[in-house]
Amino acid sequence: MLKETPVNRVGWAVVYMAAVTIGVAGCGGDGIDRDVNGTSAAPSAPVSARPEDSGPITKAKMRLVLDGVTRDVGAPPSDPEAASMPESSKYPLTACFVTYKGFDTAASTLDVDRTNALAAALTGRGWTEAKKRNERKAPDGTVDVVGAVFKKRGWTVVMEYRLFSDNRTLSLNAYDDACVKKVRAAEDATSSN
Repeated sequence: MLKETPVNRVGWAVVYMAAVTIGVAGCGGDGIDRDVNGTSAAPSAPVSARPEDSGPITKAKMRLVLDGVTRDVGAPPSDPEAASMPESSKYPLTACFVTYKGFDTAASTLDVDRTNALAAALTGRGWTEAKKRNERKAPDGTVDVVGAVFKKRGWTVVMEYRLFSDNRTLSLNAYDDACVKKVRAAEDATSSN
């Protein structure tokens, strides 16, 4: 299990402080009331910082969550094709999803321990494990499938680890529950006509 370490807390604190700094200073100035040309800028209204884990979860935020949590546990980067799932009118549900799919590499081995560390990292960030984690064992006793479902503020993340004869994969499929409900309702309305 991945435990919250001082490094993780420090890393998130740095990201939070950078966001607050950019929010307070603004992107067009240098943070000391000068604009990009060096002349005095008009004072702006104070910006209040929002807690790090608040507000709606957007697809862009979810991409950061998936990339960050997998990076924190040492999983390989997402396969570019999986990470950039196109929003297609042929498959409207793709508009609701953000995905991560990592493949076992020499530099970053995927295994059950890393999968469990990923689950711990998600719960450490406030995600609730909504369904008891499922592990399936192969005839030789090796765990070859691990699956879990996590929920947080209107999003669901389905985690799946698979051990194949020639490789291992780790997938995170995150979807916006309201978006899925809306798309399915539209599909139901179309099919009933």
